Amino acid sequence: MLTIIEQKDLSGYRELLEQIGNTAGLHLTEAKENGEVKGYIAYAYEPEQVVIYAVEDGGDLNECDGLVRSVLFKGLLRGLERAEFRIQDSVMMARMRTLHFVQNNENILKNISEIMDNCRNCGEKPANT
Repeated sequence: MLTIIEQKDLSGYRELLEQIGNTAGLHLTEAKENGEVKGYIAYAYEPEQVVIYAVEDGGDLNECDGLVRSVLFKGLLRGLERAEFRIQDSVMMARMRTLHFVQNNENILKNISEIMDNCRNCGEKPANT
């Protein structure tokens, strides 16, 4: 079973931390299955928004969606409605567009609640029908 849990020990992510640069307030959540890390998301909370720096999903679009939505939900619980995607990987940013977290060449999600509400509608409007 896949579990998504925040990782407090970031020592195994030195290369990523160097790429991100300013890591003050950085959080990292891992997706684990049978004790093995399958992916992660690196993010921070700013006063007005959630900032997502990096996502690794092992090529699994559903895992990517789950990681991002888990962080967006935590942002909502903190009263944040906006997210900024500062992801440097162009392939991963394309995945963010595929999942409708951002539109066109933008990197801002202005309404997290709307994205989360759309998720509730997935059961009513299954894909490929």
